[in-house]
Amino acid sequence: MVIRASRTVSNSASHPQGALEFRCASCGSAGRSDVLQSVCGRCGGAVIPLLRKVNVRAEELEERPPGVWRYREFLPDVGESVVSLGEGGTPLLRSTRLGERLGARRMTVKDETRNPTGSFVDRGTTVLVSAAASKGVKSVEAFTVGDFGASLAAYCAKAGIEARLAVSPGAEQGKLIQMIAFGARVELLEGRRTKRGRGALLTSGNPYLLEGEKTTAFEIVQDMGWRAPEAIVVPIGSGGHLTAIWMALRELELSGLVEEAGTRIIGVESAFGRGRGRGEGIAELEEPDPPFRASAHRAIRESGGSVISVNRAESVASVGELARTEGIFAEPAAASVVAAAKRAMEEGLLDGRSEFVCVVTGSGLKDTRSIMRLARTPRRSVSSARPFLVPVPIGRTKAALLRSLQGGSKFGYELWKELNEAQSISIPSVYQHLSELEWASFVRRAERRVAGGRERVYYELTAKGREALRLLSKGGKGYVVY
Repeated sequence: MVIRASRTVSNSASHPQGALEFRCASCGSAGRSDVLQSVCGRCGGAVIPLLRKVNVRAEELEERPPGVWRYREFLPDVGESVVSLGEGGTPLLRSTRLGERLGARRMTVKDETRNPTGSFVDRGTTVLVSAAASKGVKSVEAFTVGDFGASLAAYCAKAGIEARLAVSPGAEQGKLIQMIAFGARVELLEGRRTKRGRGALLTSGNPYLLEGEKTTAFEIVQDMGWRAPEAIVVPIGSGGHLTAIWMALRELELSGLVEEAGTRIIGVESAFGRGRGRGEGIAELEEPDPPFRASAHRAIRESGGSVISVNRAESVASVGELARTEGIFAEPAAASVVAAAKRAMEEGLLDGRSEFVCVVTGSGLKDTRSIMRLARTPRRSVSSARPFLVPVPIGRTKAALLRSLQGGSKFGYELWKELNEAQSISIPSVYQHLSELEWASFVRRAERRVAGGRERVYYELTAKGREALRLLSKGGKGYVVY
């Protein structure tokens, strides 16, 4: 929730170390907290930090090294406990070739793919984990659908804090691999509940994340010579990043670093809901229960902005368009801003003279399925009519999964139980193999069902999967190309 400055201005210098003053996004009640898992004490809703008015000159900020902590006056006081991996300081790039295609002469891209773990979330996580370190926290727990878990694992590794992550079955493999590589204890949830440990419980609705994510807008304005753009196009996702950008613009006004911003926020969301048969959403574009969705939509209204819906095909097509014109490889949720900008131009919300910024929030290497979608795009040449060939190894475990699905669709935990009777295998390994089979189009997600309060994703064989089994039954060499 974006609160009017006259009622919500906080003097950052008066904060105890690491404490936050906030107002609830749902019921509007105010409070102060020095615990990491801050939620409204009255209704349990997500809370929004109060706007900060600080006394700092633009020249002082410009003299400091680039990055999130350049703007420390606007962030919670964590003393000497800053945990940083060099996040922030990402470039604001003039998008000449893409802008020409759209008819937008003054379009720029804020390339957040260059953050340490490949997404904007690192901006918030450095603040969150720094606050945890300042309070002596030794262990944290979180449920994640992807980027938040990857980022949290990295920063906890840097801080020497144990991270226990419960991961949605729909998490992209690239993000899951990051979590494991950074040493987090990962549990994939399906068909059973995780056991609650003793660590601090964190979520993507944490207000400390918003504090760090404000710096996206600080950098945009500074790079534009302390001027705010006419519009900023950004995915809605959890609603937190968009809310934080709007907060930052208000704080820059309050602190006298810019005149009235007048920036319109254009939020991008999925044109279809999650969990509706095979029409699944894009994870970071449309979270199952976005904690800051209401505050994001309020920020859009207050800014005079708009919400633009894009579908999966438009998002995936934008991945290739952004990569081929500007050399930026983004995941579909991040590239969706290109499709939204195109729609905004068509609908007259933006025109060729508009100065606007598209925030590209995450790297395409974090969503490897998008690579395979692009690889399968028919691209014929004069000399060859053969499709793009990728060798996909089919070992014992993948073959067992394919055979198990011959009798009909099954969910991950069910497949694990069947395989575990014949060979010792972990649940994360089963999901890794399923993900690789899905990349190769040997299996697909058939449907989603809710049972016992948990969502189950059911997989089924595709025609290619049946063909792979046929080749294996005839003594295939252990791999299939398509």
